[in-house]
Amino acid sequence: MTKILKFPKRIKPYSETFLTNVKPAAIGDFIKGQHPDMSVRAADAMALAIIYSTYLQLVFDEEGHRVPDNIMDALDENDHSTFIWAAHDKKTLH
Repeated sequence: MTKILKFPKRIKPYSETFLTNVKPAAIGDFIKGQHPDMSVRAADAMALAIIYSTYLQLVFDEEGHRVPDNIMDALDENDHSTFIWAAHDKKTLH
């Protein structure tokens, strides 16, 4: 008996599977449970930051690159001059 196996032409990268299957509300609830004094809004924002940071690392790993250190350092240091969303002049956002 012969079996014919069809292999998918394109396997979805794990980063995409991770992003579609992760549940931000569940992670936010967990963070809130660990830190009862934190607001739900802050816990949910932290959950999204963790999710997207993990997604970024997965994408760079899959593509064989490293996340540029200068970007990560700027994020860690909260370098306002690097990111447009932290601009003080609202005219620059339009």
